[in-house]
Amino acid sequence: MAVSKNIAAIMLAVASYASAAPPEQDTLERLAQMRGLPAAATPQDAAGQRREMDAAWRWFGNHKAEALPVLRRELAAELKKAKPNQLVLLDVGYFLRAQGEPADRALSLKALLAIDRAGIVPQTQAEQLFRFVHASAADKDARLLPLIDQVFLRGSVKVFVPQHGYTVDETSVCIYLYGQFGAAAEQHLQGLLGDSAVVNRVLEVLMWAGSPDSAPAVAALLNAEDPDTFARAATFLLRAGGPQGREALMMFDARGLQGKAREFYLQTRGQLPGMTFDTLAEQLSEGAAAEKGPPPRRLDETATRQLLAGLNASYGSYEGIQPVDLARSAMPAPQLIDELIRLRERSLLRVSGEALADIDTTNTLINTLRFRAQ
Repeated sequence: MAVSKNIAAIMLAVASYASAAPPEQDTLERLAQMRGLPAAATPQDAAGQRREMDAAWRWFGNHKAEALPVLRRELAAELKKAKPNQLVLLDVGYFLRAQGEPADRALSLKALLAIDRAGIVPQTQAEQLFRFVHASAADKDARLLPLIDQVFLRGSVKVFVPQHGYTVDETSVCIYLYGQFGAAAEQHLQGLLGDSAVVNRVLEVLMWAGSPDSAPAVAALLNAEDPDTFARAATFLLRAGGPQGREALMMFDARGLQGKAREFYLQTRGQLPGMTFDTLAEQLSEGAAAEKGPPPRRLDETATRQLLAGLNASYGSYEGIQPVDLARSAMPAPQLIDELIRLRERSLLRVSGEALADIDTTNTLINTLRFRAQ
C-alpha cells in the first residue's frame, strides 16, 4: 500500500510538471537562477551577473505574453518576503516598467522603492539601477528622491550607453534623474545647498534644471569660501537665474573676494550690463549665422506651435530649427517658457550627448525669454 501511494504521488508530480506550460516553467527557472546568483565580489563578477540577467531579459522579452503573468505573480510574492532578493527586485521590476502594461507600473515602483539604497544593487548594478530610476522618474513620484540622493548625488555612478558609444558622467546622471521632476526637484535640491558634501554637484544640476526661484538661495553661496562653489553659484545665476540672477550678481559686494573667485567674478561682471533680451537674442542669431542657417523669422503663434510640436515629436532635437526663431516668436514669453520647460523634461528621456546639447539650447532659450518676460 505504501509503495502504491508513493507511485501515485510521483505520477501526480510528473503530471503536474507536464501540465505546466513550458514557457512558465522556463520563466520560473530563470528567476531561480537569478535568485541563486551570489554577491558579486569584483567588477568582473558583477559584469558576469549582468550578462546572465540580460540573457534572462531577452528570453522574457521573446516570450512576453507567457512571461509577464509569472513575473507579476513572482515579484508580488518576493515583495512580501522579509528580505526580498535584490536582483529580482531590480531586474523583474525594471522589466515590468519597460515592457509591461501601464497597470504594471505600480508593482514596478514598489520593487524599486524596496531596493536597499546601501545594498548590493547600488554597489554592483548601479548602471541598471540608473536605467530603472530614469524610466520611473517620468512619473514624478517624490518617494524616489531619497534614492536618487543617496545613490547618485552622493555616489559616483557613470553609465555607458553602448548604442551611442557614450558615457554619462556622474553629474549628467543626476541631471537626467532630477530634471524629470521639474519644480519638485528644484525645491528639493534647494534644501541640499547647505550640505558641503554635495553643494557643488547640486549647483551643477540646478544649472540644467533650475530657475530664478533658486536665485536667492544660490546668491547666498557667493560668500562661500570655496572658489569652486562661488564659480558654480555665479554660473547658475548667469545661465538659469534670468533677470533675478543678473541683479544678484550686480548687487554682490565683491571686495572680499580673492584669488580664483575674484578673477572669475571680474570676468563675469563685465557681461552683466549687456544682459538684455535683445543682446541675448542677437547671440542666438549669431549662432544661427555661424551654422549658415536661414535668417531669423518672426513666427506667429500658429507657426510657433507647429515648431514646438516638431520639437516634442523629436524629443527636443533642434536639427533644422533655429532657436532664435522661437526667441522672437509672437507667443507670449511666459507661455513659451512653460512649453520649453515641458520640452526639457521630455528631452531628458533621451540619454545621449546630443540630447544634452539640445537641452543646453532649450535652457539658453528659456533664460533669454525670461528677459523678454520681465
